[in-house]
Amino acid sequence: MKKVKILKSIVAALALTVMHTHAETYALPAPERGFVSTQPASNWEENLITGNGTLAISAFSRPLDERIIFNHERLFMPMGAPHVPPDQSAHLPKIRQLIDAGKYKEAEELQFELTGQDGFVYPDYFVPAFDLWIRTANQGKTRDYARSVDFQTAEAVVRWSDDRGPFERRMFVSREDGIAVVKLTAPQGALTTTLKLDPRTLEHGYVPETNHRPSSDDVFAEHFGDLKSGSDTDSLTFSARFLKAYPGSIQALEGRARVITTGGTATPTRDGALFIRGADSVLLFIDLRLLDDADQSQDAELKAALAALPADYDTLLARHAKLHGELFNRMRLDLGGGDDHKKSTERLMELNEFGNINKAWFEKQFDAGRYNIICATGELPPNLQGVWGGHYVPAWAGDYTHNGNVPSAIAANHMGNMPELTLAYVDYIESIIPGMEHNAQAYFDSRGIVLPSRSTTNGYNNAMSRNFAGGMWTAGAGWAAHFFYDYYAYTGDEEFLAERALPFMEKVALFYEDFLYEGPDGNLIFSPSTSPENWPEGSDSQASYNSTMDIAVAKQLLRNLISASEKLGVNAEKLPVWQDMLSKMPEYSIAENGIIKEWLTPRLGNNDAHRHSSQLYPLYDDFPPEIAESPELQLAFIKSVEDKLERYWKDNERGFMSFGIVQLGQVAATLGYGEIVHHCLDHLVDGFWLNNLASMHNRRILFNMDISGGQPSVIIKALADSYPGKVRLFPALPKAWETGTIEGILCRGVIEINRLHWNGGQVEVELTSGRDQTIDLVLPAEITEINSRGASIADGTNASERKVTLPAGKTVTLTLAFAR
Repeated sequence: MKKVKILKSIVAALALTVMHTHAETYALPAPERGFVSTQPASNWEENLITGNGTLAISAFSRPLDERIIFNHERLFMPMGAPHVPPDQSAHLPKIRQLIDAGKYKEAEELQFELTGQDGFVYPDYFVPAFDLWIRTANQGKTRDYARSVDFQTAEAVVRWSDDRGPFERRMFVSREDGIAVVKLTAPQGALTTTLKLDPRTLEHGYVPETNHRPSSDDVFAEHFGDLKSGSDTDSLTFSARFLKAYPGSIQALEGRARVITTGGTATPTRDGALFIRGADSVLLFIDLRLLDDADQSQDAELKAALAALPADYDTLLARHAKLHGELFNRMRLDLGGGDDHKKSTERLMELNEFGNINKAWFEKQFDAGRYNIICATGELPPNLQGVWGGHYVPAWAGDYTHNGNVPSAIAANHMGNMPELTLAYVDYIESIIPGMEHNAQAYFDSRGIVLPSRSTTNGYNNAMSRNFAGGMWTAGAGWAAHFFYDYYAYTGDEEFLAERALPFMEKVALFYEDFLYEGPDGNLIFSPSTSPENWPEGSDSQASYNSTMDIAVAKQLLRNLISASEKLGVNAEKLPVWQDMLSKMPEYSIAENGIIKEWLTPRLGNNDAHRHSSQLYPLYDDFPPEIAESPELQLAFIKSVEDKLERYWKDNERGFMSFGIVQLGQVAATLGYGEIVHHCLDHLVDGFWLNNLASMHNRRILFNMDISGGQPSVIIKALADSYPGKVRLFPALPKAWETGTIEGILCRGVIEINRLHWNGGQVEVELTSGRDQTIDLVLPAEITEINSRGASIADGTNASERKVTLPAGKTVTLTLAFAR
């Protein structure tokens, strides 16, 4: 019997392949920008996803037994009161003595023992609120199935047919009205379905294997109580309390659906479901509330708000799509994907090969990345899962992991022409400053702030164990400050610079002023220190000192802080202090094998067969002068990228930690190595996206939004990179991109590249500057011809540069040629 079933499965798969190969027609057309898929989800990670940043839904897309999972950006399940790190600052000298003596494991264990923790403590988990179950009766065989997402409207659609005709399920989450809208349609009188709001999300996606990890069901039972599903002829409700709520946490949740039935009958059932028979269509408006006081229900207000909305799907979609589309449509990439865009994602995955990227699949991923980050950004930035989730034990708590993941997810916010999304990140980081201040004092006897490697509802650093030196990572706040300052660099918002970026950067600098001390050679020492999740060669501990990342972050922070202070005419008395600190920073050094050292001391050697590449931080999104002016250092950095690709990523079937490839691609783009950029993208395109165009942490598994922001950033940086007063066109253009167009790149200096088109060495670029300014326009080779409409042009310092004077608010068109 099993052999027969297997044979039938093989025959069905072959038939599906033949249909895709020859017919290429589907029950739904592929949206102009979006995708069509021919398979429903096998687990929640393959669900169709959409959201407005605050409320999000993901749909299994199954015709007869549908589940739509509801998430809220602030639904971090209370796990009990947070562990406040006790003051261990008096022991800092001892920890430093141990590190100085090379007793790294003892130092790591001492810091952990002083926390009073039993082990690694994750913050409150990011979990689902409930599911909308839709069980639909059929007649005859289900056929003509397809599902799609339109990136321009954020609408998801599922369509199929049976013997009576076509059925359709359309859904979106409104940016205008703040609710989820779901519409079910069928042939006249053919829709018989059961609806219910229920929390039992039992089908799991991938969860990393760890010892003693509790089941999703066990965690749910331990933390959710007083579950109530209800129904009336025109509504569904759900409520629950959090059993481990604590002062300051959310205490309970309430959900409600308004149900509008056309034709047929609607009958509530005893178990809180709504049975609908013989309808033409059903329209649902769904929303939820997280309660700070479990005894103060908001259901009446929720009911009134839903009742006030017009019962018209298309009207609600139009006013939502206007807001979403304005944000999404600011950018467009065309490398020649052409008619392949009409193919299903399953077919495109078949056509794409490592070493032979399908351009339509590539372009769809670019669009999907921006779409995913837009849908996942509301009042909070995207967490590890964006704003979606399908179980109650999410990988790494579904938290904000600051030592690489969050920075990758938001990497394209500025250059990708959606800088306002960064404000959610700024708001969140500012909200946890009290915990960050406590970390600085309790661990390091310092003023200022220290951002932990992981957080959700507070900023306390509990991310450590006997074998994980997370308490020694001090670079997080400085890395965050880069995004604060960059928001100003891209938008020119001086009010933001003065009132938000500068105060935050000052807090970070205050920490360095207290924490750093001079060594015998006069250079500042960073101790304790760690290079995220890695350990030096031959060491049994992540504890260390002078990690390259820690030093690079501090240097960047001080440079930006000095620049901001000079711009605003403040901090005159502090400028000499910060300049002196900069002059005493350890210099980057090169290992014997020609790559950058991960710890800037001869006592600690590199451990390069590791997923993280934190020592390359200086070039993720910057080009500091000491590297820009040193061919020797540039060569060492690119050798580090090549070494990591060879040593860790070659033949890596597991593909653990996709954002690591993003970072390698960012560095290669900064340094101008187009073929290495393309090789990094080859890994990402081929291995880390599913048929629903959700990105993954590992190869084809573990739903994760890191590269949804990171991959577009690599592509954009390869085509146009910018620094104050300078725009570089095609700094790392791969040979495979012989011709193409990209629209809507935002540059530092308040410049937008409205359109950049190239064909070989022939280029046309349209720019608009937000202010009068003269910039250096740089190409990768000699500019052989240049003409301007709307700007004056002068010679630059070499043949590949020109000085371009841009008038404020006027579009400038340049046509040029360069030797490619």
